[in-house]
Amino acid sequence: MAACLLAFVIIAQCVEASFRTTPLRVVRDLNDDNLEDLHNEEADDLMSFVGTGIELHKAASISMTRQNLDSPDSVLDEPDWESQFSQGVQESETMLACDETSVGNWVRDVGRSASVVPEKMLLAEDCFLEAFNTMPESKRKEKQAEQALQIYNHAKWLAERNYAKAAEWRYRESARIAKLCRRGTLASHAFARLGYYLMQWCRNDEAHAVLQESIKLNTKKNPLGPYLFGVLDRQMAGSDVARLQAAEELILKSAEQPSEHLENQRQQHIADIRYWRNAELEPARCFETSSVTHVVICFACTFGRVVQEVFT
Repeated sequence: MAACLLAFVIIAQCVEASFRTTPLRVVRDLNDDNLEDLHNEEADDLMSFVGTGIELHKAASISMTRQNLDSPDSVLDEPDWESQFSQGVQESETMLACDETSVGNWVRDVGRSASVVPEKMLLAEDCFLEAFNTMPESKRKEKQAEQALQIYNHAKWLAERNYAKAAEWRYRESARIAKLCRRGTLASHAFARLGYYLMQWCRNDEAHAVLQESIKLNTKKNPLGPYLFGVLDRQMAGSDVARLQAAEELILKSAEQPSEHLENQRQQHIADIRYWRNAELEPARCFETSSVTHVVICFACTFGRVVQEVFT
């Protein structure tokens, strides 16, 4: 009986050990893969780029916690700037997981947007700045990319809750830092997303300039910027036919958008453009719509064009 009990205990310990070691291997693999993706300028879109960075920091946090449990003295050997930067990442991820009611205290964002932001957000950003004071030059480019990504996430969190002033400052700051470390894709996404929110906040002139900057930085991996610029330029074209056609071409050539809502809007814009172009060539196609308003406008434009041709 004793031998059986001893064998059972040994088997149970082996099984328990196997369950403990497997997740750690997964975390290490995830950390390595995401670290490579974070610095890859060929990221397909905004969602994959941002998601990669968040997973990186979550994995890094778990890995760091495990190291501290295994070796209590390991923190003492870590350079001060690394511990400050890690604290900034942890504070940032903690804040991003909260909503307005659970995020804690809000404080004045002195020296930045002069608005109010969550205290945890400000603490995270201060940790990043303090880390850069003593960080070796060889590490700056890599850490600036992570800093820019976290500040981008802060801006998104604020913008989704209509804290316009604080969000705008962070989108611009994220783009500035991303350009410093030559992360053109992230910079273009920051400007594109800022342009989107400026349009929502009825600041079209500012949105136009920001979206133009987004396109200059990147078009291949920036589906949102060119599309929104086309939409805005189409609205602002007025009687300028050449500008109108150029704006419509941007919309027609735009790629799939990073959200279902924006993609539905894009498809509607494309359908409208094709309708008006077809109706201009063949007035009978004015009826190819379910909108009575479109039909009336279409025939009015056709009649006006015929009258103009007769008198000329």
